[in-house]
Amino acid sequence: MKAIGFIGGLAIGMAAAAAAISAAYPDVPKRVKRDGSHMMRKVKKKMHM
Repeated sequence: MKAIGFIGGLAIGMAAAAAAISAAYPDVPKRVKRDGSHMMRKVKKKMHM
C-alpha cells in the first residue's frame, strides 16, 4: 500500500512541477512538443535506412 501512495504522490508532484514550469515559461511546452516531433522523425528516418 505504501508503494501506491508513493507512486500517486510522485505523479501528482510531477504534474504540479509541469504546471509550474508551463505557467512561468509559456513557450516551453510548445518547444518540447516541437523538439519531440523532430526527434521522432529522425528516429524513423534512421530505422528505414
